[in-house]
Amino acid sequence: MVFDGRTIPFVLMPHFVSPGQLRRVRGAVNALCTVLDRFCDAYIENAALRDELALPEAEDELIRIDPGFPRPMRICRLDALMAGYELKFLEFNADSPAGIGYTDILHEGLDTAIDLPRVKAEFDTSYTPILPEVVATLLDAYGHVRARRPDLPETPRLAVVDSEGSPSVPEFRIVCAAARAVGLEAVHATLEEVAYDGTTLTVAGEPTHLVYRRCLLDDLTRDDLPNAARDSSIALVNPFRARVANNKKLFALFEDPRFAGLVRPDEAEVIRRTIPWTRILRPGRVAYGDWNLDLLPFVADNRERLVLKPASDFGGHGVALGMETAQGDWETILAEHADRADFIVQEYVPVPEEMFPTVEDGRVQMRLKRFNINPFGIGGRHAGSITRISDRAVINVSAGGGLLPSVIGRHKRRLLAEDEDEGAPHETA
Repeated sequence: MVFDGRTIPFVLMPHFVSPGQLRRVRGAVNALCTVLDRFCDAYIENAALRDELALPEAEDELIRIDPGFPRPMRICRLDALMAGYELKFLEFNADSPAGIGYTDILHEGLDTAIDLPRVKAEFDTSYTPILPEVVATLLDAYGHVRARRPDLPETPRLAVVDSEGSPSVPEFRIVCAAARAVGLEAVHATLEEVAYDGTTLTVAGEPTHLVYRRCLLDDLTRDDLPNAARDSSIALVNPFRARVANNKKLFALFEDPRFAGLVRPDEAEVIRRTIPWTRILRPGRVAYGDWNLDLLPFVADNRERLVLKPASDFGGHGVALGMETAQGDWETILAEHADRADFIVQEYVPVPEEMFPTVEDGRVQMRLKRFNINPFGIGGRHAGSITRISDRAVINVSAGGGLLPSVIGRHKRRLLAEDEDEGAPHETA
């Protein structure tokens, strides 16, 4: 597997998730996807939400484009840490989530190339492919747009579009292959190959009516995609409106009384259990447990238990772990961003570690790796996960981390207590 021209680090075993862990992840992802979709839709009419997010005017205009289908956050990745049954989400990737194309291929490669007799003797394992769900939600979105525009073709041509020089081209090839397997014509292309004449969008010179957008809003330098989406000439997935869910300020706004109408009581309980304490970095008093305190002095004095993050960035850029940041540098970040309200402060969650088999100098070695689990929400529902591993506390493929598939494993001879109880915390409809 290749990302940004280099081989993604790989280990010789999938990450096993127990049935009980799966139920907790699935229930939480389903609830959070529903809440995030509500926040995306509420942005248009809710002035308080717009004021809090304080998005640039150009971004605001793109978000206001009606996608033409429900659930704007069609494809997302929710990055989390899971130790035992304790699950904490640290980031939502909804603008242009990467990695979804690699998961099935990684599982297929491990399953066919590596014999794990001891694992197979002791565990029943299962894995549900994710790519069919991706193609299905793309087609569902197109169906809604075509209901508005019956002149559009019954079977669309799919284009996976990103900016020039994207590091994810190998993943795009995988997605296109999955689309072709169900009879779609599919290509991957750059923004420079996209053109719109006011009636028809063309990609690489051919009419195209379904676009899987992998470029960030920040990468848009031309109006072809926005204009085609505004005219309902294409189904654009994810639509620009999904950008709202990408903003880390939502971690703090979920508990804001002004937005209580966007969160049901059962969803609020999921948020309480799975979202670490988070506040927008700015002057003022906040609740922290049973305390009511002045935020900025608290952040300055409690570096080792906190993390500072840009509200709207990706790839681990700009993240400062207090325990790994010198006090002087920490206070500099605090001073630079306290009056901008463009950062969040979040309670640090310990990164779990496991032993994984790696190949070094032609020999298999067991190495302790830090890992996170990254569930995918597709069409508003949990659709599987990918696990990322690293030697560092900030785990990201763009920063040198590795990937492995998440596989469900149930012990054949030992019925665990978790498997006796099919009702699980966080399970929602």
